[in-house]
Amino acid sequence: MSRPRTGQRERIARATGHLFRHKGYHGTSMADIGEAVGLRKASLYNHLSTKHDMLRELVERGAALFTDGMAPIVASSAPAVDRLGRAMRMHLRVVADHPDVAIVFLQEWRQLEEEARLRVCQSRDRYEAAWRSIIADGVREGRFRPDLDIRFAALTLLSAANWAYQWYDPQGPLTSDQVADRFVALALNGMAYDEGKQASVRPAASSGQDPGSDNFEVAAVRRDIP
Repeated sequence: MSRPRTGQRERIARATGHLFRHKGYHGTSMADIGEAVGLRKASLYNHLSTKHDMLRELVERGAALFTDGMAPIVASSAPAVDRLGRAMRMHLRVVADHPDVAIVFLQEWRQLEEEARLRVCQSRDRYEAAWRSIIADGVREGRFRPDLDIRFAALTLLSAANWAYQWYDPQGPLTSDQVADRFVALALNGMAYDEGKQASVRPAASSGQDPGSDNFEVAAVRRDIP
């Protein structure tokens, strides 16, 4: 069970999330955490027993952001195509708005001890199942191909969304919603060109930029990625 989010505890959580994101769980020491919040080790232990306790708390927070965000989308009676777009937007908003917690959840959950790791795996499985259910609804509605491999489609979309933190720059010309729209448009329309058909979904364009512009790769990709 997570400990109460007191002011000091929350400061420690934020600092630890930032450290885990940039240095990794194993690369972060209790001394690093103490230094980040201005506490000596003895004082830090009054708020945090082990760094694993904080890893568990941060991963659980990340899991909750994704699963809580998905719940109303799955429950909606909107067409599957609309819900798929909403799901992708929600996922990328979490990554853009809560980068430390989201990235710790996506990267470091395997460092959890067995019991906590099992709980997180179950949460991840439920989240993936929610994506599969939306795609399956799209097949039933006749919007997606009847021979579609639903699990493969869900994993492909989630893989793209989960990896976006490696290159997406929230300060760049595209919002997270616009990136999400492009992902979904690519998934629905593919890259093949059919002159006789018009795309059923178009990604939202950023201000002053052509959605098909080659400048996207130059302008929206982070420069600190080797």
